[in-house]
Amino acid sequence: MMNHHVRRRLPVLSLVLACGLLTACGRSSAPATGAPPGGGPPPVADAANVFLSILPPGSNGNSAGAVGGPLPGQPQLAYPDNYRDQLDLYGDLAYARSPLRADRCAPPADIGAHQKSSDQACNYFKQAGLELPEAEAVSSLSLTAPNGKPVTIRRDGWGVPYVDGADRQAAQFGLGYAAAADRLWLFDVLRAAGRGRASEKLGPSPTTYDLDLEFGSASAYGEDEIRGIVDKAVAKLGPLGPLFLQDTESFVAGMNAYIDYLQTPAGLSQLPLEYTTLGLRLGGEPLFPPADFTVNDIVANAVLIQSALGLGGGGEARNLQLLQALDPSITGGTTRLPEAACKLWRDLRHANAPDTPVTASGTFATQSPPSVDESCPQTLPPGTAIWDVGSFVGHSLQSHGPGLPTLPLPLAVPEAPLGVEGLRGLGRLNLLPRAPADRLAELTRPPLRPGLAHLVAQQASADPGLSLKRLLNRHGLPMTSSNWIAAAGSQTESGHPILVAGPQTSYFMPQLLWEAAVVSRGGTPYELAARGISTVNLPYIVIGRGLDFAWSPTSAGSDFTDLRVSKLCNTSGAPASRGDADGDGYPDSDGYLYKGRCVRLYKRLDTWTANLTVASLALGGPQNPETVRRYVLRTHYGPVVGTATVQGEPVVVSSQRSTFLADVDTAAPFALLTTTGMAMDHTRFKKLFNSMTATFNWLYADSKDIAYIQSGLYPQRAAGVHPELPNWGDGNYEWVADQNLPDDFFSRYGGEVPYPSRARPTAMDDQGYYEWPGFLPLSAHIQDLNPPQGYLANWNNSGAAGWWAADANGTYGPTHRVSMLSDRLAAFRASGRKHTLATMVEVMADAAYTDHRGQTLLPLLIELARAGTLSEDQQTVLALMQDWLDDGSRQWIDNGKGLGGYRRDRDADGVYDHRAAVVFMDAWYLRLMQTLTPQLETLSTKAGVLTGRLDAPRAQGSAFQEGWYQHMRRLLQTALDTPGHASYRALQCAGSEDPALCRAAVLSALNQALTDLGGLANQAAWDGTQLVYPKAADCGVVEDCDAVEHTSFAYQPVPAIHWINRPTFQQAAEIVRDRNGR
Repeated sequence: MMNHHVRRRLPVLSLVLACGLLTACGRSSAPATGAPPGGGPPPVADAANVFLSILPPGSNGNSAGAVGGPLPGQPQLAYPDNYRDQLDLYGDLAYARSPLRADRCAPPADIGAHQKSSDQACNYFKQAGLELPEAEAVSSLSLTAPNGKPVTIRRDGWGVPYVDGADRQAAQFGLGYAAAADRLWLFDVLRAAGRGRASEKLGPSPTTYDLDLEFGSASAYGEDEIRGIVDKAVAKLGPLGPLFLQDTESFVAGMNAYIDYLQTPAGLSQLPLEYTTLGLRLGGEPLFPPADFTVNDIVANAVLIQSALGLGGGGEARNLQLLQALDPSITGGTTRLPEAACKLWRDLRHANAPDTPVTASGTFATQSPPSVDESCPQTLPPGTAIWDVGSFVGHSLQSHGPGLPTLPLPLAVPEAPLGVEGLRGLGRLNLLPRAPADRLAELTRPPLRPGLAHLVAQQASADPGLSLKRLLNRHGLPMTSSNWIAAAGSQTESGHPILVAGPQTSYFMPQLLWEAAVVSRGGTPYELAARGISTVNLPYIVIGRGLDFAWSPTSAGSDFTDLRVSKLCNTSGAPASRGDADGDGYPDSDGYLYKGRCVRLYKRLDTWTANLTVASLALGGPQNPETVRRYVLRTHYGPVVGTATVQGEPVVVSSQRSTFLADVDTAAPFALLTTTGMAMDHTRFKKLFNSMTATFNWLYADSKDIAYIQSGLYPQRAAGVHPELPNWGDGNYEWVADQNLPDDFFSRYGGEVPYPSRARPTAMDDQGYYEWPGFLPLSAHIQDLNPPQGYLANWNNSGAAGWWAADANGTYGPTHRVSMLSDRLAAFRASGRKHTLATMVEVMADAAYTDHRGQTLLPLLIELARAGTLSEDQQTVLALMQDWLDDGSRQWIDNGKGLGGYRRDRDADGVYDHRAAVVFMDAWYLRLMQTLTPQLETLSTKAGVLTGRLDAPRAQGSAFQEGWYQHMRRLLQTALDTPGHASYRALQCAGSEDPALCRAAVLSALNQALTDLGGLANQAAWDGTQLVYPKAADCGVVEDCDAVEHTSFAYQPVPAIHWINRPTFQQAAEIVRDRNGR
């Protein structure tokens, strides 16, 4: 039996209607005492430890009870409880008074206790406890799990659920129930998106079709394959497999129990409004009630996370595209790269740049191969497969077009609170994409095949991972995400570690992340005690804290994906062809050569109907339903991304990813991480996360240590391959894990039977430590422990010296945004001071408002400009920019000047404190790209240069991951002959080796920027309206163009906040005692 308590406070009229018409107004029947449901002692929670967290906009992602609407400019009269309260808690950090303190810290219990401007660090976070006493609970709900055990869900003043179960199954059930209560509509949409079938849920539109294509390119799993992923993961994990399956089934049961509740009279008042507005289906079956959630849905969400955040490598085609743009003689049959093209390519690659910031203190030349070839000219190894210039065409993975009778489209929808004007208004919602900082040139796309002439065909990218990231970036998700810092006990006043960390996944409504605390009390070694966030409906706390430790990741992007080129053939012996003469959506050839034998391609046709919804019309979709067809095609390496020719011979190009068909093999760390039966330390943490197959940088901290490990299922490659270019997929250059396939492998698989994953772990103990034969062992992974500098920092930068950047990642250059953190940590250490929680939060906060160009490039620009005669106007501008630099973190660190360059409005008057300098930096940089880096400017019109022009501040918050200012820094150091600087081989400042010409280019750009802004006489009007920003051409003043906006999947939007470059969910922790009080 389930006892429900309606926790949302509805308007009086709604409450009367709910009670009078629906005959149900429940009261909590939770126990009056604070006793845990299952009895037994509660988890040890030492008051000396500090655990804080923040997750905007609010815990409640259910818009039921909203008074307002989704149209831009429409007044929002009332938000549901806990819907946007953390938005102010988070955004007000901009107005914090420096220096921050931690001496009187009492985190606000709700938004009413928060101050907009304070010098107390904890004012900008909430308490992140494991348990919530009944007396402090705002609401309480008692449930009975399917196994008959009780579970209680209490919520604090921020709406965060505290799940307290009598045993692990009951706790997982309660966790699923609470997740559905807070995120049902979002999770319902995401389970379709993770399958590459968003259009099936949200209807036909360019946006939904793009989501289908990109997620389908990464996986396109069939339903049987998804279930097979679960079954094989359970088998691979041995004794832990049933635990994972039971956890997931219990979680899903809790979600479905909430769906059942919504269909009761008492539950109807909490029905998410999206089901009757954005998700209203015009014709076809209604979207509510949604189908019961299944274990397969959880896998689909795991696929989504792996695809969006945990991929690495696979960009070989981008390198080949760049090389062929530099020198068209590099074509099929090429065995040696010409010197000129090779040198510029190596400059742009930044594969192992000596001046790039790294995280670990050691050197890790431990990848396979250990290093990449930097020589020029360069002889290519025999496994390299260079296709003919211009011959690559993408595989037409998906098509859509008429497939159902035309349905009448109503001009107004009686069931929805939106008529024609409502639909038009919805088209202006923040559902629509925003432009990324830079888009690289696409590879050639084929014309429509004759058989598909009545359809719209969509081709896969040669780099599915990058293509997906670009799409998600246009919808607000950063290309890379997350940051963390940690100070060792040697650097803190308490003598114990401090951590400030979190995932940076942009801003959505409802938020993609969901926060909860969960405790179970069944008396086994596998009971749970965790607090933190789950991502897109995964059944565990994946980032957060345990009893006496905390952990957090950043995306690493290291290379576990390769591009394979295989010669096409026909199993009948007929001549090979990559054409589609019969118009069935597939190449005419049905096989490819492997060790001289023609083996079968795997083919599968998926079809579904994209019915109209209010959302699809708002997104510019057609006015009739459409049929969608997906043409799945794979080699045994993985999904086919296209075809090409090599010296005129047709080849098929496929993507080999180590985690393909193994997306939930990562379950072991999270199933065991926060169990209470075994103490956690850095050694056990590293062993657990050797089973995390996705590529992430993981930070760990407890009362004694800070530690770091980079996870990922990195292949051991064969000799004779080039890790940065496409390689032959013919059986001669296989990954070690694939070198001993069974004799009957190709007779059992292919054709209509999908090829299986070959990644199989070996259990090294019974506590979740696995090694993966054929892949890098734990000892070869980047890792660190209590480094000599006394701190760790990562913001998606290089993990360690010696570890080469993934094939087409050119962003590990002469500077990186992590320096906005590490330079402040280094300055603090040099001051001789010791950290408190407040100083660590302030390091993070200052970095979050810093323009990286100001910190890392501007000092060099000023130095070079001042190396000669200047006009009066030039001197005035340089003084303005120097003031901007001086007003920085050094003031509170050591009473000095520097580490500034803020885009910050600390006095909350609506204007950046150094607005003129900010706008001039933006204008100057636009001109510097033309004058300082003309080689990049010219090349970018032909091919990608492996780094975007500028990852600029905009609505997604995350910024400065990449930009040409990285190259400019080294070019300016060369012109200034900075001691110890590295030099490029072919990339030159202003296209010349003459420092005088470099200086002239700097001043020319400065003068042009002055002209663009109307000159110094117009300085008072420099507000950004003179420039075009990435958000939009007419976004207004610079503060509005930078402002963070939440991409809305919800009926009720939330307001914009001050720009901030900060993790979406963030925890701050100082751990001084372990679970035993030591």
